Amino acid sequence: MNISNICVIGEDKRMDYVASKLYTLGYDVYREEKYINNKSLIVLAPPANEKMTRRIIPYLEFGQILYAGALSNRLIHQCELMQIEYVDYLKIDELTEKNAYLTAKGIIKYAIKSGAVLNNSKSLVAGYGFCGKAIANALSDEKTGANVDVMVRRKELKGIIEDADFGFVDMNNKDCIDFEKYSYVFNTIPSLIFNDEFIKRFSKNVMFFDIASKDGGIDYSYCNENNIFAELIPQIPGKEFPYEAGMAIAEAIINDINLK
Repeated sequence: MNISNICVIGEDKRMDYVASKLYTLGYDVYREEKYINNKSLIVLAPPANEKMTRRIIPYLEFGQILYAGALSNRLIHQCELMQIEYVDYLKIDELTEKNAYLTAKGIIKYAIKSGAVLNNSKSLVAGYGFCGKAIANALSDEKTGANVDVMVRRKELKGIIEDADFGFVDMNNKDCIDFEKYSYVFNTIPSLIFNDEFIKRFSKNVMFFDIASKDGGIDYSYCNENNIFAELIPQIPGKEFPYEAGMAIAEAIINDINLK
């Protein structure tokens, strides 16, 4: 792969560590757009939203390689139009797993700071993707000691969830579940799962912790009106563990480059 330099763009603490790691490997690394040329490998801080898209488009040229997280539709379209190779590094499995671990570690830290007493508690995790699995594992480990149920739509996950020693809750059959038993709910599903009618089934003392993307999966207006604790805590790895998250991004990019 013919790369003249690597330009790491974005005011994000993770990017400082990404740039440092790449530099130690012998690459010419810059943190300003003015060094971008047609043989640059460009790394953008996540998310590559509309603001970042507007910032970077003037520097895009045919032949470049772009690594970014959560690319906007406009940026994807521009890369395809200009035949720029692009990779959403947040979708690389090794990074997804590391981010999920950091997310789980961070959300439990946040929950305890917020007053949650997780030891011997009954907790519900909504979703069993990378983050849901990591949160369920972290909640049930020896240090935290929570009793965990996992709620999903896909019935075929029942065996997998139960084999991991978690209780299975069928999201499509909620009427059969006593939701008042849960003290804590950890949501990972990025759609409005916990609407007002669903929230009414929980104890008034329940605490909702939401790490889902976009606007989360909880009716925050209803929770605020009824004094129910509910917090959306996005982008935990970058906020709580910038060094670890930055190193993970750099390693995922390096491994992906080496495969090309």
